[in-house]
Amino acid sequence: MKISDLPAERLAYLNEIRAIGKDDEGDEVLVGLTVKETSFYINYIEKRLLDEDDPNDAGTYLKLHEKHEKARLSVLGAEIVLHNEKPSIH
Repeated sequence: MKISDLPAERLAYLNEIRAIGKDDEGDEVLVGLTVKETSFYINYIEKRLLDEDDPNDAGTYLKLHEKHEKARLSVLGAEIVLHNEKPSIH
């Protein structure tokens, strides 16, 4: 599953929390993850929501989740620095 396959409200949420980015080839990915990792991550969550996940995949999901969250928080940190260095004029 690709990010573009997600419902519009979920995409809006992921964009709001700075979870989506583009890789070097211009493909939409979860920040910090490859296209393949993003697909695994999204599929795992979708299966988990339906209670159809494979418990053997939990370890891989948790590693990807940590990798993704570190990258996402880095993006947020960079935005905060940029905002503080160049505050908007009111």
